[in-house]
Amino acid sequence: MAVRPRFTLTVATSRDAFIARATDDSPASWVSAEEQALFFADVEAADWAIMGRHTHLAADRPDRRRIIFSASAAPGWHRPKQLWLNPEGMAPADLAEKVSQVRTLGKGLILGGTRVHDWFLAARAIDRVHLTIEPISFGSGLPIFSDQESRDPKAVFSAHGFAKIEERPLNDSGTLYSVWQPAAPAGLRSGGD
Repeated sequence: MAVRPRFTLTVATSRDAFIARATDDSPASWVSAEEQALFFADVEAADWAIMGRHTHLAADRPDRRRIIFSASAAPGWHRPKQLWLNPEGMAPADLAEKVSQVRTLGKGLILGGTRVHDWFLAARAIDRVHLTIEPISFGSGLPIFSDQESRDPKAVFSAHGFAKIEERPLNDSGTLYSVWQPAAPAGLRSGGD
């Protein structure tokens, strides 16, 4: 029996709970150096990064192993390490079979955007969250999850069934880093919120 991949959502947000101002807004333009160090450590530790088309295009890296979700692009291997697919009708565990000929998917890193976050949340497949809150406000933009009601990033995760297990400041500017996990273990989670 195959081992279920483990998925970590790594997300940087503004203090008002937006992951970007627009679909082409690269977080590298507004996040701290400390956040970037943690982000790249997560990228290096992962077998595969999973993201949407806009996130991929905002920070295209031909050398990275990526699974790119897109309903409009032709599915398949667009580069030797980059698989494009439409996830409709799939489960997160199905991703492992799709990429197994290139590299085993044991540790998946969810990088966004909102619809990718929603897909993993709906499947109850987010095993850990690495949340960085930067001390800036956008006023509007792309939310963490499409159904979020709060403008407080921590309240967004609490409302979606996650519990904070660690929190620390990253710098003197007010950047805050926290680690979250589902309040109930994966085997005990129900299908609804």
